[in-house]
Amino acid sequence: MLRPLLAATLIGFAAMLATSAPATAESFVSGGIERGYEIFRSNSAAGPRPTVILLHGGASTAAEMRRYTGFDILAEAAGIVAVYPQGIANDWNDPGDGLFLIDLADHLIASGIADRRRIYVAGLSNGGIMALQMACAHADRIAGIAVVAASLPVGYDCWPGRSLPVIFINGTADRHVPYDGDPASTVPVMESIELFARRAGCRTRHSRILPAPTPPDGTRAMLYDYGGCAPGSALESVVVEGGTHGWPGARRDIAPASIQSPASRAIDANAQIWRFFARQPPLP
Repeated sequence: MLRPLLAATLIGFAAMLATSAPATAESFVSGGIERGYEIFRSNSAAGPRPTVILLHGGASTAAEMRRYTGFDILAEAAGIVAVYPQGIANDWNDPGDGLFLIDLADHLIASGIADRRRIYVAGLSNGGIMALQMACAHADRIAGIAVVAASLPVGYDCWPGRSLPVIFINGTADRHVPYDGDPASTVPVMESIELFARRAGCRTRHSRILPAPTPPDGTRAMLYDYGGCAPGSALESVVVEGGTHGWPGARRDIAPASIQSPASRAIDANAQIWRFFARQPPLP
């Protein structure tokens, strides 16, 4: 759970950002194509800072992901950088997407914005699948990933170059990426989690029920924390009972095309993800 001081700080920044933090749109050329992204960087976050790259879902946009998750509020409070890349045709299916995200990281490092040892990727739905693919193909370049409402594609062969920190957040009532899998698209969520547990050699799993949301919204979260994993790695899974396809704790007045609304209030995905990332070691 978020420390009380940080939680109070987030509340204060929420009002401020609603009126004083317009999107900063940037672009650069990757693979011969001009690619865009939005970035939030607090004035207090001088010098290379931990950076979270947030990937939107299918049929969505970088701007929509930014507004929907409200991650800028946490970025301001934590003194980190939040970056929202734009997928081609509002999706993450282009063969050049992996190169684009690596080029984006290099661009932010060269600009003195991102700390090369603390670059994280978090994705929702189709963006979550892209985050998994980055872990499978570019584990040497990213310090950890967060996978929200997503699982590995059926038949995808994942062999991360190193064991790395991974957190999954999934709802049991997700119709788009079913928790128990879809033979035509994604494997069961537990199968994806177990793959990373095996790769990291995790030996134990502890669980605890998180406090119910107030007021109740029909959902409840269970946190699974894996132990005995290889140095440099970590694994957590948050299962939201009754949770649908979305980003828990997200704004309810914004609904990206593929999202099942409203978002669960069983957890604050932003806080849960950053708490997990913040306690992991940086890249060597």
